[in-house]
Amino acid sequence: MRAIAACLSSASRKRPSGCGEAWVSRRQPAPSPREMPEAPAATQARKRVLLIEDEPAIRTVVTEILRKEGFEVIEASAGQVGIKTAVSREPDVILLDWVLPDISGLDVCREIRRQGVLCPILMLTGRSSKVDMVVGLEVGADDYITKPFDARELTARLRAHLRRAEGAPASSRREGLLVVGGVQVDTESRRVRIAEEEVQLTMTEFNLLALLAANAGRVLTRAQLLEKVWGYLADVDYHSVDPHMQRLRRKLNSNESARVALEAVPGLGYRLTALV
Repeated sequence: MRAIAACLSSASRKRPSGCGEAWVSRRQPAPSPREMPEAPAATQARKRVLLIEDEPAIRTVVTEILRKEGFEVIEASAGQVGIKTAVSREPDVILLDWVLPDISGLDVCREIRRQGVLCPILMLTGRSSKVDMVVGLEVGADDYITKPFDARELTARLRAHLRRAEGAPASSRREGLLVVGGVQVDTESRRVRIAEEEVQLTMTEFNLLALLAANAGRVLTRAQLLEKVWGYLADVDYHSVDPHMQRLRRKLNSNESARVALEAVPGLGYRLTALV
């Protein structure tokens, strides 16, 4: 299965937009983050993957790889079917193709989030434009993988997101609870409340907020956020963190009782502080 890159490249020839480009890391390793509270490694209780992909050859290869790695795989060959399956089968993670025969992967992602599915979503795409990738993140995707890709990278990304979905930063002040301003982050139940009103966050948004709350008042760099929340030094532009932060800020700011500021610190990263 090491030949997945070639298989996917061949199967994707009808899509000329970047499908022939290999995934090559050009980014230098990020600086080692300072000591900070972070999510402990968690044992994976469930490993159900929903694969929404219309290309039979790609679907077959990816499914075989994931099943050999111990994942349960549910397949959907079109967007509408994928949306229904995501809601009814409650997957732990979703692999979503960008181009589908009925509706776009972006519309699928947007609708899945609208219907309350919060599990990590990884977009599979032959597009290499940063603008395209940021658009995917803005509508609710957690990550993206460009075609063709290596089998080891695919499974590593999935496992990293599953670990982060199950883990959360521990509080040094009160067991299982982080409080900043009027925002309460319960790391045990993985719920966020503002003035007793629950805030619906995606897995990535929750992990970002929990990490920032555990380090309230400190600036965390984008490199630190990528490593601690995504679970690896992603081969993406560090500014891919920004769309997630923008959505998180909007959700926090929608309730005036939050009394927090999620600040972008120019040239550095982000800081969460309580407002007096």
